[in-house]
Amino acid sequence: MRVFSEKELANLDLVIFDLDGTLIDSNGVNNDLDVELVRWLGDSKSSSEEILLERDNVIKNNKTGDIYLNYCEYLRKKYNSKFSKEQILQHRRDLSKELSKSIKFKPDADKMIKYLKSKNIKMALATVSRKETIDIYINENEYMKNKCNLQEYFDYIITKDDVTLKKPNPEVYNNIIDKFKITDLSRCLVIEDSLTGVLAAKRANLNVIAIYDKYSDKDREKINELADYNVDSYQELIELFKKEC
Repeated sequence: MRVFSEKELANLDLVIFDLDGTLIDSNGVNNDLDVELVRWLGDSKSSSEEILLERDNVIKNNKTGDIYLNYCEYLRKKYNSKFSKEQILQHRRDLSKELSKSIKFKPDADKMIKYLKSKNIKMALATVSRKETIDIYINENEYMKNKCNLQEYFDYIITKDDVTLKKPNPEVYNNIIDKFKITDLSRCLVIEDSLTGVLAAKRANLNVIAIYDKYSDKDREKINELADYNVDSYQELIELFKKEC
């Protein structure tokens, strides 16, 4: 784990945040809806753990296209469903829409965002969520709207709909670098929680701070090895910034 030099964090031009698992507690919710999706298809015997492990394996082995559309096609075949892959995906999106209205920030994440804003540091959001979901967070999630409206604080938001390749491909980060015309990459910092996110940022030659999320525990050793710095909470991250600034 590296040590940031004196004033290094204070001289940042841009901080890029991942969203799911990084700024918001959504990974558990996403797990719940995928279990509910399989139950809807008629599987009442598999445990939640078995369903999620199978989902993760299917997604991990899909390198191209819409990963969840591919997953829904896998489910269609497995359960010999009368629904098309598109209909299954739409049902998942309908479930997600309702759940997205109640998702909350991770503790002190809003304080971190507001702290950076107070220091006039530009912020971007690099998320694998769809624009439709981000719009719900901005317009329909009353908690997030009142706590820290994403649209008001972030200078740029890039979603799954704006890129071709998913993380760990660095496309999303390269897009943001181009958008802000960043020439000195040391003046840009990424905050991520997952292994795929950390890999994507490092492949874009960016410094990364990994913030703890329990749903990434299976990759913890590798995350800690690859990230430039690791923190357990946003309170710890805020203190790090205050110390260096």
